[in-house]
Amino acid sequence: MRFWILGSMCLVLAGLTSPAQATLGGKAASIDTDRARLNARIASRVDRATYSVHEMTLDSGTAAREFIRPDGTVFAVSWQGPQRPNLKQLFGDSYFSRFQTDNKPNPRIRMRRALASTHSDFLVRTGGHSGAFWGFAYLPQAAPGGFPVQALQGDAQ
Repeated sequence: MRFWILGSMCLVLAGLTSPAQATLGGKAASIDTDRARLNARIASRVDRATYSVHEMTLDSGTAAREFIRPDGTVFAVSWQGPQRPNLKQLFGDSYFSRFQTDNKPNPRIRMRRALASTHSDFLVRTGGHSGAFWGFAYLPQAAPGGFPVQALQGDAQ
């Protein structure tokens, strides 16, 4: 009985705490949390003049990159590999909900297509096939001046 009560209390407390995440528009201070939640094995950091890139290699072999301004704001994410990463983790709840809404399937039409979202403040492009997925999402207004959008595509396509 004691273990049941203790277990229930732990579940309630776990539900009340939500760890910070380095999601689009968020701060990069918690990139280690992303690494843990995405089960990343390897991480590297590349510093550019106006932004830095944190790359994580997930257990699936997918490389996920987070692009960060000098003030610590994540303004873009990209991925490439055999599986899509947890996009909700990378986008955050708000942007992920918008992405899902934009890509709601029509039950009357069966088709394969690349998923995308295009808004003035949020842009996503993703595609690929089994074993070779790619994509990127970014916040154009949050990107540092002169940011080359091609850096998001990199070798993804």
